[in-house]
Amino acid sequence: MPLPGPLMRVLIVDDESVNRLVLARMLRQWGHEPVQAADGAQAWTMMQSEPFRLIITDWMMPEMDGIELTRRIRSSPLGGYTYVLLLTARHGVDALVEGIEAGADDFVTKPFQRDELRARLRAGERVLQLESDLAEHNRRLTSAYASARRDLEAAAVMQHALLPAPGFTLPSVRSAWRFLPASLVAGDVFNVHALDEHRVSFYLLDVAGHGVPSAMLSFMLSKLLAPGTGVDGLVKRPADHEPCWEVTPPAELLRELNRRFQDDSDDLRYFTMVYGVVDSKRNVITLAQAGHPSPLLLRRGGAVERIGDSGFPIGMMPGMDWEQIEFEFAPGDRLLLYSDGVTECAGEDRQAFGMPRLEDIVSRHGGAGVDESVGAIEHALRAWRRADEFADDVTLLAIERRAA
Repeated sequence: MPLPGPLMRVLIVDDESVNRLVLARMLRQWGHEPVQAADGAQAWTMMQSEPFRLIITDWMMPEMDGIELTRRIRSSPLGGYTYVLLLTARHGVDALVEGIEAGADDFVTKPFQRDELRARLRAGERVLQLESDLAEHNRRLTSAYASARRDLEAAAVMQHALLPAPGFTLPSVRSAWRFLPASLVAGDVFNVHALDEHRVSFYLLDVAGHGVPSAMLSFMLSKLLAPGTGVDGLVKRPADHEPCWEVTPPAELLRELNRRFQDDSDDLRYFTMVYGVVDSKRNVITLAQAGHPSPLLLRRGGAVERIGDSGFPIGMMPGMDWEQIEFEFAPGDRLLLYSDGVTECAGEDRQAFGMPRLEDIVSRHGGAGVDESVGAIEHALRAWRRADEFADDVTLLAIERRAA
């Protein structure tokens, strides 16, 4: 019994009109809509305006035979897959090999049996249905990827909005930075904030892992590290004296972060961090370090010092404590904070960029402006990497003490 409505339009290609009529009658009975072509050349012309999904073609024909038609179909981007069923009176392995190499999907030997042809057509229908399902699946994946990409791009814009403006300057310090995420969003975040007329807070942190989860935590941390004076403020805490607040010492701030961000899940989400306060009145920096690479201090005279001894990352274990150090930060001195994506940046031979190279660049460009010196580090990293992208987030923050 014919099916309700055609399953598909099937192109019959045969130079014998009787054969075409017989095939067309069978196809109608099986629910398909047959379309006829007298040879391969006519069929190829028809396919330019309608890429048929299923073709039954004779092998031997004038003008263009079935093998040549099949080769053209396989070499042309007609859109979608075309299932080719080849009718032939030829027998043997050689004929089979020639047809398969040309791109035929199946064969029916003349004179063919009706049931055999129907079975082979059903096999073709299943293949085309699978191809159609796969195409729809890919379309949905492409749409989902495009949507996720748009969301990530929007998140990247928001993340960049949290960073200092280029050339950001405060009365006591000037700063420069580079933010080179390995993907659209990063687990690194940093900033510099004025606390009052003579104090400035700064930080650089690196959330373990990559992608959206790390970026979400870094976004949350950047909000907490803004110098608000609310009850839950971290940078400034309430005080019972004028101006009714005081600056939280760096070590205490790290302890509070560790208390708030304990993660008991299997997917441990910890972060490393350097946090400090510049006091231009006293010409000092007070700093605490939680598992982060040691900052580099460039003295005005050109000497480079490593500051701190790393400490323990935040969020790994409760009840941890951190040391707090204080050192001179006179006019002309410069402090460089960086993520481990800098020193661990792998070159073509997989060798890490390393601390000695970083210290050498910092020293050699000590007489340049702070932005120029940070740019020199970026240039050296790109030359070392010799690739458009970095394997890990690369973040640099330089702070220079301005003359009074």
